[in-house]
Amino acid sequence: MLIAAGAALLAGCGGEAQQEKKASAVPAKLTPGQYEVTATVKSFRSTDGNTPVLAAKQGDTITSQGCVGADGTPPPELFAAKGDACTVQNPYVRNGRMNLALDCTRKGTPGKIMGEVNGSFTADGLTGSATTTSFIQGPGDYELRTDIAGRRVGACTAA
Repeated sequence: MLIAAGAALLAGCGGEAQQEKKASAVPAKLTPGQYEVTATVKSFRSTDGNTPVLAAKQGDTITSQGCVGADGTPPPELFAAKGDACTVQNPYVRNGRMNLALDCTRKGTPGKIMGEVNGSFTADGLTGSATTTSFIQGPGDYELRTDIAGRRVGACTAA
C-alpha cells in the first residue's frame, strides 16, 4: 500500500514538472503585436567633456510603442529616442534571446547615434538593457545606458 501511494506521488510530481516545463518554454520568436517599452536611465555621461546633445539623468523613464511584425523583429522605435531615424542592424531574436544594433540619425545633429540592445523575451514581454553612444560631428557626444522592460499590449494599431 505504501509503495503504491509513493508511486502515485512520484507520478503526480512528474506530471506537474512536465506542465511547468511546457509553461516556461521560451518562444522561438517575439510574439507579433503592439508593444509598450519603458526604458529607465541607469547612467548618462558626456564622452567628449562637453554638454551632451541629449538631456537625461539617472532615473528618467522613457516610454515608447511599436508594432512587432510577423517575423518577430522589434522595430527601432521601441528602443530609439523619439524623432530619431533608425534602422535595425543584425537582429538576433530567437529562442527567448534578443540582440540587435540600431544605426540612427537625428535631425539637426550631424553624425551617427548607435545603439545596442541585449535581453530576453517571453510570449508576452521582454526585458534587457540598451547602450546608446553618439558619434556626432562637433561637441556633445554621450553614452546612455538604460534598463528596458516591455510588454505586448495587443494587436498592432494603425499608425
